[in-house]
Amino acid sequence: MSKEYPILGSPLQVNGVTMRNRMITTSMSPGEGYVTDDNRPTELLAAYLEERAAGGTGMIIQTICPWKRYEGDGIHALPSCYDETCIPDLKKYMIDPVHKHNGLICAQLYYVHDWKPDAETKEGPYGPSEIAVIPMMSGFRTMTLEQIEDFKAQFFNAAKVCKEAGFDAVEVMAGVGGILSRFMSSATNDRTDQYGGSLENRCRLTLEIIRGTREVVGPDYPIVVRWSPIDFIKTPQGEGLSMEESLQIAQWMESAGLDMHDLSVGWHETSVPLTTKGIEDGHWMYIAEQIKSVAKKPVGQGYRNTDPTVMEQNLQDGKCDVIAGLRYSIADPALPLKVMEDRTADMRKCIVCCRCIDDVVSRGLPLVYCGVNPHLGPELEHDMYPPAEKSKRVMVIGSGPAGINAAVTAAKRGHTVDLYEMGPRLGGCVKMSSIFSPYHERYLDYMKHLVETTPEVKVHLNTEVTPQLVQQVKPDAAIVAIGGAPINIDVPGAQGKNVITSHDFLEMINGHKPQGKKGLFNNFMWGAGAFFLKRYYTPSFARDMTAKMSWPIGREIAIIGGGLPGCELGHLCMETGRKTSIIEEKKKVGYDVSPSERFGLTSAFKKAPNVELYPLTRVTAVKESGVDCVQTDKEGNEKNIFVPGKTVAVTLGLDPNHGLGEKIKPLVDEVYLVGDCDNPARIADATKAGYVAACAL
Repeated sequence: MSKEYPILGSPLQVNGVTMRNRMITTSMSPGEGYVTDDNRPTELLAAYLEERAAGGTGMIIQTICPWKRYEGDGIHALPSCYDETCIPDLKKYMIDPVHKHNGLICAQLYYVHDWKPDAETKEGPYGPSEIAVIPMMSGFRTMTLEQIEDFKAQFFNAAKVCKEAGFDAVEVMAGVGGILSRFMSSATNDRTDQYGGSLENRCRLTLEIIRGTREVVGPDYPIVVRWSPIDFIKTPQGEGLSMEESLQIAQWMESAGLDMHDLSVGWHETSVPLTTKGIEDGHWMYIAEQIKSVAKKPVGQGYRNTDPTVMEQNLQDGKCDVIAGLRYSIADPALPLKVMEDRTADMRKCIVCCRCIDDVVSRGLPLVYCGVNPHLGPELEHDMYPPAEKSKRVMVIGSGPAGINAAVTAAKRGHTVDLYEMGPRLGGCVKMSSIFSPYHERYLDYMKHLVETTPEVKVHLNTEVTPQLVQQVKPDAAIVAIGGAPINIDVPGAQGKNVITSHDFLEMINGHKPQGKKGLFNNFMWGAGAFFLKRYYTPSFARDMTAKMSWPIGREIAIIGGGLPGCELGHLCMETGRKTSIIEEKKKVGYDVSPSERFGLTSAFKKAPNVELYPLTRVTAVKESGVDCVQTDKEGNEKNIFVPGKTVAVTLGLDPNHGLGEKIKPLVDEVYLVGDCDNPARIADATKAGYVAACAL
């Protein structure tokens, strides 16, 4: 029994099965590579599921397609369960890998927006009507009464196949804007037959599905229902479900045969941010708490569950019975096991970067990248740390995500590793990004813990690596992870005393006074800051001081560069009450921000009284009180404008930084350039690159 997480780590009976803890994974298809072109699961999916079962997950929920898909039909790659020919592969690649570790696996039958009623009809979006919430998700086809009967028959057949294959439970998808949730909502259901009008009529199809599934699977087999009691949906025809309606629906579902509620929030069309880092952990538990007031069956709540301490508190407060989520499991497949064993320091917590969701859902790419977990995609084809054929002496230069993942992986594979860092502490750019994105501080702490608990890695702080040092050390291999070169702006006044760059902050955090700073006061402050921060620094401290001080970021700031770095700084400045202007040459501020976060972030900027956005704007000169710019309108006409800013911040991102790597290539047999120094991108790219390089040694 866990002492820190006594409820989260405890078992729970769900009809005829017992979950070993209160943590279930919600479903997201990992995409191509995990499924064959003819709808079969692969070895890659087997490895993905087995890793999570071995990691102690209480129940793994995975999407299965109830119809046979044809080339050009489907959007997401999914294994199928349309008849008995699917059973052998489902068993071999999905059920057996989970049961091997005494885990439970639940089949979520795929009825989100799309449906394929027969072999001749192309797969597409269906619902009670043609009503679309947003134009980009239009094209819904109204289901006829005959089609509704076919829909039910197909669903029951799929449930039968999944049970025969060996799945431990089946999940009815009745949320997130899928077919069943569209029937339940008056916002998208304007029917006048027995499936429209009153709440009872709108819920009729969902309840028929639950009852019919119970008849197929029998009395002891668990039926989970994923649904959205709060959907934040409104159309000219009506509004989405009210909580009063959902309290009634919850009771109807239980009477129909539901064994566990798996609650989601909103629909895919919902404009309210649901899963981004701006939403606190456990925020949506108020929904589960209200459903639990009438529910007799276990209630699980999904979205924004990444911290086991918060999970445990919500369980102790009686807000829910089960924690539903996926990103915590992508970040650390063994998180449930670590919960049950009280291994809190070993937990690799999600940093809410949304890379997994963005790649799979928004971009249609396979699940390969996670901000903190490099063992996804092709890397699942081997163990996390495959033993090296021959031990080598490895020099890793730089201690950001790429460097630390490279160093630890190389050491755990059996190599002798020396890790070099120019500054006084580990972490690379994450030391700075943690100021703007507090969730990054989780990763910073975890990376330091990784190194501390891998004694085979010998750390050299305050050490600049030169070709001369490489010649002295004589490594067999070198992994260069020194970060990118900051992009500066070349206009009159760019070296003014009111100009700061992200690299200035990183230098100061590393205990070095940035070069070329003008003005006696500036020189003194940068020097004093570097002296102090070399001895003491935490991101939380820096964040707090930024809110209180007016140096080096004044109360009026013009930010040059509206990509992710500029937006992160802009958000901090907005929240600390500074008058903030963000200038970007491209059409949109936030053009490279995560699709999951972009809308919420830019909407917050537009609503804030202290923020002004200047897209399609080019800086021509920096002055003491701001910047001269040329702004282009939609018709291509240009005009000169002045953007005020006592502080001017240059946040244009990074260029590759190949210098050191090229210099040492003649000196070392194996040299790898990884992370931003090779290809400036995001944390997930650096995490993966360092790990992949170490596996190649």
